[in-house]
This record gives sequence, C-alpha cells and structure tokens, in this order.
Amino acid sequence: MLSKGHVHYTDLEKKVTATCYSFATTNTFKRQLHYLLSNSYIARIARGIYEITPKGKKYLVLLTS
Repeated sequence: MLSKGHVHYTDLEKKVTATCYSFATTNTFKRQLHYLLSNSYIARIARGIYEITPKGKKYLVLLTS
C-alpha cells in the first residue's frame, strides 16, 4: 500500500489487523508504525496520512528480495 503513494492510517491498520495472524494486533501495528516513522522509512504528510520515503523504498526492496 505505501509503495504506491500515500495511505490513510485507518485503511492500513484495518488491512494489517484483518490478516488474522496472531501477531497482527492493533498494538503491534502502532509499534511498527512508530518504528518506521522514527527511522524515517515513512513520513507523516498530514494527520493520519503517511507516505513511504526514498529510504523506505530501499528498505522495502531489501525486505522483499
């Protein structure tokens, strides 16, 4: 979702928690989002709207290869 541009927090949270994995909880999602923000992998462009950064795109390539 983030690789295609910006995304709303609630849309992303619903998609992640709907996977039904035991680790996909709202609390885990919030912690991971905070990690991505604090390490500049994503940026908050407006209230509740996030966008992947160039650094985040490089990180995504590493994770998916």
